[in-house]
Amino acid sequence: MKFNARTTLVILAVMTLFGAAYMTFAVLDVSPTKQVTRLTLLLNASGGLMPTSDVTMRGIKVGRVSGIQTTNFGLAVSIELDRAHQVPAASPISIENLSAVGEQYIDFKPELIAPPYFTDGAVIPADQVAPIVTASDLLAKVNVLFTALNLDQIRSIVNEMSAVFADNDDTIDSLATTAGLTADVIQDDKALLATLVNNVSTLTTNLGDLNAGYVISETGDQLPPSVQAFLGLIHEIETISHAGVGVIGPDDAVTVMVAKLGEYLDLLAGPLGSFATVLQPALAPLHDIKIDAGHWLDFWESTFNDTGGVRVQLNVPEWHQGAR
Repeated sequence: MKFNARTTLVILAVMTLFGAAYMTFAVLDVSPTKQVTRLTLLLNASGGLMPTSDVTMRGIKVGRVSGIQTTNFGLAVSIELDRAHQVPAASPISIENLSAVGEQYIDFKPELIAPPYFTDGAVIPADQVAPIVTASDLLAKVNVLFTALNLDQIRSIVNEMSAVFADNDDTIDSLATTAGLTADVIQDDKALLATLVNNVSTLTTNLGDLNAGYVISETGDQLPPSVQAFLGLIHEIETISHAGVGVIGPDDAVTVMVAKLGEYLDLLAGPLGSFATVLQPALAPLHDIKIDAGHWLDFWESTFNDTGGVRVQLNVPEWHQGAR
């Protein structure tokens, strides 16, 4: 079938209108009757956002970006949220990627969906948005990192590592066995290790309130002089310990006397031990008798003074006082 030019133009116009309507209502999600909440999100950088980017809340689409304008301090992103989805005003915001090379979108991540919610015309400050790291920024930082690396040093490290592992199969096997045994110990004693970690955490809790950092710093400053003084004290003690060497010879009277006293004590040890064993039953009734040494000291001090005199107290009976 062959159409004339007028009919062909009409068909093309209808198809164009149908395609435009589909793009407007289906793809761009534009609806004349749809009620939206308009927000303005301030950003320091776009992070790859486009005027058609999606807006999600916990991964569910709740709106779209309707426009991006520059400001004196960055960018102002216009957002249209579907009023059927209420977004908490305190929600953290991030710019996410659909994939490594995919389109960016805005994602609201509220901890709890509860009032207050964003209202129409609200302005979201830039500090509520998580730092944006784009693929270009990441590649630029990786490029700077590789530029700073010294290839000769990397080659030396690789060669040294290769030399370490060369002909050391037995050592590597031993290390692997040791690592396996260590893992088994950790697995078997994980409850004890957890208790240890909790105890250390409890011990270090509130160390900041106790000003522990300042105390440790002061200790580090004062410790070196203290160590020197301690070493000097040890040296002086060693000098004093050698001061009497050679003063009393092995044949001096004092040395002989000390040796004789030791012999006498050894000779008396046996008889005195037997005597103590025999005397123990006789002294057993006296074990429960307690002597108040403080009382006797007070009595002695009140009786004898420092000048050599003695104080005597006489108590006169009451019957004698009446006869007088």
